[in-house]
Amino acid sequence: MRKATLIITAITFLLASCGKPEEEWNRFYGFTQADVVGHYEANPDQSLYDELPTSGIAVYNNASMDVAAVGEHSLSIHFVIPGKVNKTFSGPIDMTDENRSDISLTTVINATNKEDIWITVYKNDEGQVRFHGRVKRYYYRYDSDTEEYYLYRSDNWGFDVIKE
Repeated sequence: MRKATLIITAITFLLASCGKPEEEWNRFYGFTQADVVGHYEANPDQSLYDELPTSGIAVYNNASMDVAAVGEHSLSIHFVIPGKVNKTFSGPIDMTDENRSDISLTTVINATNKEDIWITVYKNDEGQVRFHGRVKRYYYRYDSDTEEYYLYRSDNWGFDVIKE
């Protein structure tokens, strides 16, 4: 009976591992402006949309983004999560750094608010480009005792999108 159970377990494991191969995504170091410009839609892999390990960052399965070149070394990223965020981030990207696999842009709204987008860029063996990251809005308050602003809260919106 024990041998039969072991054989059935081994067969089940083999059948499960012979399914569709999992896509391998690797960090895309040294990407160019042309590599990342385009339209991105939410990654259809629903397993990615659980809360990230960082508490308070939910990954939304309906995010989209459009990335456009602005000059030779700058990007404009229009990011949308319907009913939550509709924001454009623009700025320079160091295209000479071959160790770069992230994009980070910040928009200062005023003394008490700023927003940023942080993207890790991935590429698979098929040449597809994928972004995983978050948009964050920072809220600051002024402390009249210290005469300084301090961060008192932030909102985070996670995303995982694939270039179409």
